[in-house]
This record gives sequence, C-alpha cells and structure tokens, in this order.
Amino acid sequence: MTAARAKRRYVAASLTVAVIWGINVPLMKAGLAHVHPFVFNATRLTLSVITLGVVDWIERRGEPAPRTPWRTILWFGFLSSFVYQILFLLGVDATSAGNTAIIIASGPLWTAVLASLLRVERHAPRAWFALSIAFLGTILVTTTGSRGDGGPGGATLIGNLAVLASMVTWAWATVLSRPFLQTFPATRLAFLATLVALPGHWALALPRLSPVPAEDLGFLVMVIVYSGVLSTGIAYSLWNKSVHHLGAARAASFTNLVPIVALGVAWAFLGEVPGAVQLAGGALVLLGLVAWRSRR
Repeated sequence: MTAARAKRRYVAASLTVAVIWGINVPLMKAGLAHVHPFVFNATRLTLSVITLGVVDWIERRGEPAPRTPWRTILWFGFLSSFVYQILFLLGVDATSAGNTAIIIASGPLWTAVLASLLRVERHAPRAWFALSIAFLGTILVTTTGSRGDGGPGGATLIGNLAVLASMVTWAWATVLSRPFLQTFPATRLAFLATLVALPGHWALALPRLSPVPAEDLGFLVMVIVYSGVLSTGIAYSLWNKSVHHLGAARAASFTNLVPIVALGVAWAFLGEVPGAVQLAGGALVLLGLVAWRSRR
C-alpha cells in the first residue's frame, strides 16, 4: 500500500469514528427512554469488554500480553470506566443530546487545563486565549436551561453539569495515564479498565432491573449493541490506528465533527431544535479548539 493510499485510508477511518460517535449520543438518549441508566450502562459495557478483549487479542496477534500493573489499572478504571461512565449516563438522561455533544467536544479543553495544572504540559499565551474561547462556549451551553427557560428541548442545568463533570473526570484520567501509555497498549488499558469497573456497574444495575415492553425491546437491543460494540470497541480501535498513522493533532481535528453530527441527528430524529445560545456556544467551543490545535 502506497503512503498516499494509506493516508487516505486513515483519514476515512477518522471520519468514520467521528460519525459513529456523533450518532451514538442521540441514540443513547433515545435508548434511555426505555431503561434505567444504570442497567443501560452495565449491559452496554459488558458488550464493550467483550469487544475490546477481542480487539486487544487481534492487535497483539497472538503475542503474550504485557505485564499488567493492576494498581494503575484499578485507579484508571475507577476514574475512566466507573465515575466517568456514571456521570455521563446520568447527564445524557437529564439533558438534550445536542448539549451533551457540545459539552463532550470540550474534553480537550479540560485535558489541556489539567495537564498545565499538573505540570505535564505548558501552553503559550495565544493557546490560553484559544482555550478561553472554548471555555466561554462551554459555559454558555452548560448554563442553558430547560425549554421553559429558553433552552433547547430536554436540556437541564443538572444534566449539563453532570456531563461537564464527566468530561473533567475523563480529562483527569487521560492526563494521569499519559506516561503509562508510552509503554502500555491503549486498547488493552481500555479493556482492563472497563473489566475492573464492570462489577460496580452491575451492582448498581441489578436492583433496578425491570421488564422491557416487547415493542421496545428490539430498538433497545440495537442501541445497546451500537453503543457497546461499535461506538466503544470498533471505533476505539480505529481511533488508535488513526492517531498512530496521522498523528494525535490531525486525528483529533476530526472529532470537531462529532457535535455537528450529533446536533443533526438529534434534530432529525429526536426533534431537538438547536437554540441560538446552544449554536453560539457550540461555535465558540469548536472555534477555540481549532485555534488551540493550530497553535500546537
């Protein structure tokens, strides 16, 4: 395969991941209308563990697994696969898919801020100006209330704050894991972190199990399979390969499409019409992140 052809292949992979993740947010929002968030989480993460385990085995191509530092896996799994997942699902359940997608897009902002506070990275003044623009957009979207308060349908302050807290948690885990990922495969880390967090999710889910109406079961299964297998497992593997071949900055630029796809799908299928404040905040988030990445 020529270099140009390989480049086009991984650009297409990055675009595919952005579309998958963009569709996932409104799809999860629709699925949560039929089942408790804790049950949804436990079920989809069970599928994620199976998928990530298979992907990890394929990536190793039969080679022995590297030595596992369980202490690191446990704290990373607690942050990224337990606390983050609970906050994220509760937030999705309590706010609009559009707001969720825009706040998710602010993840690199919190990663940059925490990396600076923990002295992992340093940013020039111009980069901080770009991050400030993204921060302003995030605040605009987060403080957008319910429909009765002038915000987009289904958005609540509590839900927005839960999604925001989940992204800060995700960023914290990301920054702390960077030195570890220099010697440990990313897919295997995701697999083991999700595996160790799974018993906690089932402990929360089991008391809340209840029958699902037969007419809703088919759609719910489709959503859980999409979120657990495609969005978490397969897309994660494609993302790792794209970062490896295109570089982190270029691959990350494609994630700017995630809120755009999510807003479009939520508008078309959930009837969530974006409000002026939501669109302005989303534009500021994307503008700030694009400017920040260009400075990097």
